Amino acid sequence: MSELPRVALIITGGTIDSVGKDRMDLAWYIEAGKRLDSGELLGQLPELKQIAQVEEVPFRRLPSHALVDKDWLDMVRTIHTIFDENKADGIVITHGTNTIEETAYFLNLTLKTDKPAVVVGSMRPSSAISADGYLNLVNAVKVAADPNSRGRGALLVMNDTIYSGRDVTKTATYRVQAFQGRDLGPLGYADADGKVIYYHQTAKKHTINTEFDVRGLQSLPRVDVVVSYVGADGKMIEAAAAAGAKGIISAATGAGRPTPAEDEAFDRIYKEKGVIMCLCSRVGSGRVVRSPSLTRRGFVAGDNLQPWKARVLLALALTKTNKADEIQRMFDIY
Repeated sequence: MSELPRVALIITGGTIDSVGKDRMDLAWYIEAGKRLDSGELLGQLPELKQIAQVEEVPFRRLPSHALVDKDWLDMVRTIHTIFDENKADGIVITHGTNTIEETAYFLNLTLKTDKPAVVVGSMRPSSAISADGYLNLVNAVKVAADPNSRGRGALLVMNDTIYSGRDVTKTATYRVQAFQGRDLGPLGYADADGKVIYYHQTAKKHTINTEFDVRGLQSLPRVDVVVSYVGADGKMIEAAAAAGAKGIISAATGAGRPTPAEDEAFDRIYKEKGVIMCLCSRVGSGRVVRSPSLTRRGFVAGDNLQPWKARVLLALALTKTNKADEIQRMFDIY
C-alpha cells in the first residue's frame, strides 16, 4: 500500500474553530470569544487519517476581519518554508469567511509553487447543530492531497465546491451556500463519493507564473477602496491620498462610473500626487473596461475583480511600478 499524501494544516481562526454558548448559537458566537484548543479541530476528525497524513503547523489565530497585510506576508513565508523543506505535498489553511476570498487571491498571486494550497472555512461554528466546518475541512484535505489539484493556483473549498482563489466571492451572510464564482462558476467538486472532480481550469496566470515574489517584503503599498453612491463627493478620495495611499480602488456605480465629484477628485489627486486609480464596480458581476478616455486620464480598469480583490492586485502591482499602462497589463492577465 502506497504512503498517504502529506498535508500541512495552518489554522488561522474564524468561524470554523469558534465555539458558541450552545448548539443553537449560529449568530453571536464571536461574542463568546471561545475557540477550540490547539489540535482539537484536527482531533475531532479521525477520518482524516484515511485520506492523508495531516500535521498542524502553528500560526497566529485571528478573526479574518482583523488580518493585515503583514499577516499575509508571514503566511506566504510559512507556506514556502513548509514546501521548501519538503514537509508536505499540499497545504490547507483554515480561515474566517469574511475576508477568505482576499487571502485566497493573494496566495494565488504570490505563492511560488505548483503544489496545492487550499483555503477553507465554515458558515457555522464548531459547536453548532449541523456545523459545516468539519466536512468542509475533510473536503479541503481531500483536494490538497489530490495530485490533480497541482498547478491550479490557490483554491477555496466550501460546501463541497472547489473555486479558483481569483474568482470566488462571498455572497451571503449566514447561508452555507454563501460562496460563488459569479461570472465563471466553480472549477469542480469534492463529491459525496469521495472523489475530487475538476471540470475547468482557469486561464488567468497565477502562482509560479506571476511576477510577484513577496517573500522578502515586510509591507505592501497602501491601497484604499472608495465606494460610490448618490451624492458622493471627493472627500474620501482626498482623505485616502492624504493618508498615504499609493493607489485607490473606486467601487463605482454600474459598469464603473464614479460620481462627477469623485471624477474631479480622482483627476486632481492623480495629477498632484500620482496616485493610481482603478475603476471597479459595486454591482458584484461583470467587467469594467478601459475606455480611451480612461486611458488618457491614467485610470486602470479592474476587469471583473471585486473591488477588494482589485485592491490586492493593485498593491502588488505597485511593488513593481507606478505606470498605469503597465499596471493595466497586470490586471489584464491576472
